[in-house]
Amino acid sequence: MREFSFDDFLKAKAFIDEVSRICESQQHHAELHFGWGYAVVETYSHDTQSITQRDLDLANAINELEA
Repeated sequence: MREFSFDDFLKAKAFIDEVSRICESQQHHAELHFGWGYAVVETYSHDTQSITQRDLDLANAINELEA
């Protein structure tokens, strides 16, 4: 889980939209929560009840959005 901070609601939503595209492209869907100035991304592999390489790959791809 990681929380990201933004200047306003629209920037948080734009981030969530980008994360959604990444999740869809990897066919691994994170839990997403957002509101004014924040977004929270949680990833977990329910089928194995653990963190897997797919979760790490997804998290790395999402972290690259900051660059």
